[in-house]
Amino acid sequence: MNINVFIEREDEIMLHKRKIVGLCCFTGLFILLLVLSASPGLAQEVKFPTPSYEGEELAQVREWEKTWVGKKVTTTEVDQVKDLLPDAVYQIMKNPKDFGAEGDLWFEVVPYQEYTPSPGLIESTKKYGPQAQMDGNLDLMNYGKVAGIPFPQPDTSDPVKGGTQAAWNFDGYTHGDGTRVNNGPANIVDCRSRLERSAGQLRWMMFWAGRSDVDPRPELPKNKRNVHRTFFQRNTAPPDFADTTILEVKYQDTTRDCDLWIYTAMFRRIRRYTTKQRSDMIDGTDLIYDDNNGWYTHINLNSYKLIGQKDVLVSRHQKEPYKTLSRVSGQGFWNGVQREKVKCWVVEAVNKDQDYIYSKRIWYLDPENWQMNVQEMYDRQGRLWKLQEMFYEEYKMKEAEGMVTHVNAEHTVDLVRRHGSVGQYEIFGLGITLDQKIFSVANLQQLTY
Repeated sequence: MNINVFIEREDEIMLHKRKIVGLCCFTGLFILLLVLSASPGLAQEVKFPTPSYEGEELAQVREWEKTWVGKKVTTTEVDQVKDLLPDAVYQIMKNPKDFGAEGDLWFEVVPYQEYTPSPGLIESTKKYGPQAQMDGNLDLMNYGKVAGIPFPQPDTSDPVKGGTQAAWNFDGYTHGDGTRVNNGPANIVDCRSRLERSAGQLRWMMFWAGRSDVDPRPELPKNKRNVHRTFFQRNTAPPDFADTTILEVKYQDTTRDCDLWIYTAMFRRIRRYTTKQRSDMIDGTDLIYDDNNGWYTHINLNSYKLIGQKDVLVSRHQKEPYKTLSRVSGQGFWNGVQREKVKCWVVEAVNKDQDYIYSKRIWYLDPENWQMNVQEMYDRQGRLWKLQEMFYEEYKMKEAEGMVTHVNAEHTVDLVRRHGSVGQYEIFGLGITLDQKIFSVANLQQLTY
């Protein structure tokens, strides 16, 4: 073969190979772009913070506020804002005598004020949010090893997926990773007889994983038991319940039951509660153990459905509750609640246990930090049974930069029994480091002597 012909053929073969390689590279790039476009979390930077209102919507809210801000809305005027209230709040407002009021019930409308999420929450959300995924069971993958709000923009095209994402968002807000507060003074009220008894609790809560604000983040070292969150409560009132103490441990393994130990001072003994006992009423109050913080145990014990977003009047900046809130003896619902208009995410939560005490819960979640502002609970016959409202304020953290929110007052009302539990909070510290030994059975045992 002529050497020139051989060289020409070799050149043609090389050119053909280059075309094939180029086509493969183009095809691979095209497939990669398709994958990225189908995965918004990978293709786009997470948007966070997410204000409730912006632009034209905010302008409309400010226009509405010109009429309503500063107004004292009583039983007489409540029909004018009925569409902005949870149904349970409206029913109570319309029937003040049923809930112990001597006259009208009332609340005040205040301006919408955007929350300022902490730098740690923003950083964690933007770092881990793009990686957030749920598995086939809708469990959050890498739970406890990531932090922040996993899904700041829930999928509104799929109610089940979007509702579950909203629930994981609620679970991701840590209120500063470590908290120490006093729930008191508080009262348990029988609105029919107008009899009351005092209540009060000292509370410590610490996140061991999913931490956003206080170093080390996102997980404490030497967390061999893979704890996610712990809660410790010592009752100070009523006298027959004083010193009764609760220890609760929630694990990163969402298939593992939360541990709940209770030391009952009256009997001087420690009992370990089963999952079924979490729906027991807490010492005559209107709450069950699962109701702590709105929902305290594993997210995957419920099935969720996203109902949508709704403008609601909720209390996000309750100023000095000891001064602004009021009620007469025998009244199980606060007057003086400072409500602002906000576009809440509304989620239906149905427990997977068919024998559970509630047939469903309706959560009103804040769009800016995903705290639970309001919750309505329905009985097994599908009737509206209870209202749980938590009133918040922003507080500066002690060991981290920025602000976080925490409940500073609340009321839980049983609409069927006409019974209420009302309380205010003293905030000792948010965004703090707590001694891990607090959250141990050994500590609980020491209190028995």
